Amino acid sequence: MQTVSHSKYGRGEVIKREVKENGVYLAVVFENGKEMELGVPASFMNGAIVAMGDLKDEVDKAIALKNEQKEKELAERLSAIETAKSAPVTRARRTGRKPSRKAVVKGSLQIEYEAYLESAGYPVVGKSGNKSTVPQYSRAVEKVIEREGLTWEGLADDIANIVKKYDVNGPEEAYGHHGHKTNINALKRYSEMLDFKKI
Repeated sequence: MQTVSHSKYGRGEVIKREVKENGVYLAVVFENGKEMELGVPASFMNGAIVAMGDLKDEVDKAIALKNEQKEKELAERLSAIETAKSAPVTRARRTGRKPSRKAVVKGSLQIEYEAYLESAGYPVVGKSGNKSTVPQYSRAVEKVIEREGLTWEGLADDIANIVKKYDVNGPEEAYGHHGHKTNINALKRYSEMLDFKKI
């Protein structure tokens, strides 16, 4: 029997294992009857859920592999940022027409966040060709930053309190849970990325 331990729900038993296109998922039932679907290794990355017994080796290997991939992708992304910084700046010729959209300048934390989401398996573009989870989560964090009058760095400094504020029973729970919980999930993934950077 494969089991996990959750910081809030206690011990849980794996009742089903399913391999999907973006990884392995475990259906778990906890002692209090709560059921959850856990992604391997994504759900185990922040330490709130710990694999036990023979499942521990599998999860530890998956986390190590994921961390290696993230470090490699982050190094590539940071290298691209450095290359872009050192590239000469050229001005575009004016054609007399207004640009069709605003130029968006992203800071390094936002770029790292998007790279983190991609490395965790979140899609950038959906099957229909529309923007998917990565840009949606990035925009959701930006909206919270605007609401709070912060920057990406300022949010990083106070992420624990902001997550509580927008999560269940927080004063901004309604906004956090708007759009199938996109806003709170985006904040939680940002918190996870910041924890990963400390390792």
